[in-house]
This record gives sequence, C-alpha cells and structure tokens, in this order.
Amino acid sequence: MEFQQALDDFLLYLEVEQNYSHNTISSYESDLIIFLGFLQDHKRSTVLEDLTPSLVRRFIQNQTLKRHIQPRTMRRRISSLKSFCQFCLKEQMMSADFMAGIKSPKMDTRLPVYMNLEEVKKLFSYLEQDERSLSLRNEAIFKLLATTGMRRQELIDLSWEQIDLYNETVLVYGKGKKERLLPLHSIMIPLLKRYKASLPKHQTHPLEQWLSS
Repeated sequence: MEFQQALDDFLLYLEVEQNYSHNTISSYESDLIIFLGFLQDHKRSTVLEDLTPSLVRRFIQNQTLKRHIQPRTMRRRISSLKSFCQFCLKEQMMSADFMAGIKSPKMDTRLPVYMNLEEVKKLFSYLEQDERSLSLRNEAIFKLLATTGMRRQELIDLSWEQIDLYNETVLVYGKGKKERLLPLHSIMIPLLKRYKASLPKHQTHPLEQWLSS
C-alpha cells in the first residue's frame, strides 16, 4: 500500500474512532506529510513495505543536521510516525515495523534565567508604584520570593501560621515535607503587616487563597 493512502486512512481513524480534535489531527498530518516529502525529495519508495528503520534514521539526521529542527519538534514527529506505524501494522497494511529501535532525541536541558540586581530593583520600584487593586499582594509575593529564595510551590502553600513577624522568620515545607526556617528581610515586616491588614478588601475573589485571613 502507498504511504499517502495509508495516511488518509490513519487520519480518518483519528477523527472517527479516536475522536481527536481538529488541531491534533492536523499536527499528525503535518508531521507525516513532512516524512512523505522527505521520501519523495530523495527519490525513495513510498510503498509501506519498503520503509525501514534505516530510512527513518536518515530522515531524523536530515531534519536535525540540515534543517536544524529542535529536539522537541523532532520528538513529536517521531511520535507521530510511531503511531502511524502501529496503526498500519494493526490494520495489516504492512508486515515489518519500520520504527523498530527508533529512539527520540534527548530534550535540551534549559538553564534557569536569573534576574540581576538592577532588574530586581526595577521590579521592586514598579511594584511599589503600582496602585491597582492587587498591587499590595503582588508586591508581597515577589519580594518574598526574591528575599527568601523559597520555591514557587512553597510560596503558594504558605499560611499566616508559618510567618513569625515578631522573630522575623518564615517556616516553609519543601519537598518530602522537609521544614526550613528562613529569615525575613527587614523590608518584609511592614509590607506583610500592611498586606494582612488590607485582606478584607484585598480579596476580590472568594477562591483567592494566598495568605487569606
């Protein structure tokens, strides 16, 4: 069977039997048409039985080295090919698994981007001048993150019981329920007091929970 004919059947299967969204089906179609285009451009057979893992590896090499496709996109295209291949095998359109042994490329490890001191000062200045309804909450959140180094989830889970304004400390529960006692910067004490006092009018939504009263 020809690749294009099998592709048409596969897309119909995704729509009718799998009930995939139009965007998802379009994504599969785009990935598989790119592979078909590779076969045609390199004058390779587009008959399913002629497809081999070696040919797929050449496709991956072409995409990554010559077309500079990013690993994330390449992983998706390989996943689309694997799904298509399994469909063709299940429907007995071919006898050999042309995706056998094909592995997805490793994802790039993205290093976190940090703000420098000047950027932090600009952020603080902006927050202090902001007069919108949630400005005090936002100022408390960002300054607490910047001055304590606590993790995002630790901040989200924070309650007033964990904050000791008298001793200027905050108790956070990290991964594995591990406790850490962090010092509060002097700028946080008056800010948190003002924020706590403003909570009755500050909570504009009943589901807003960050340090609710």
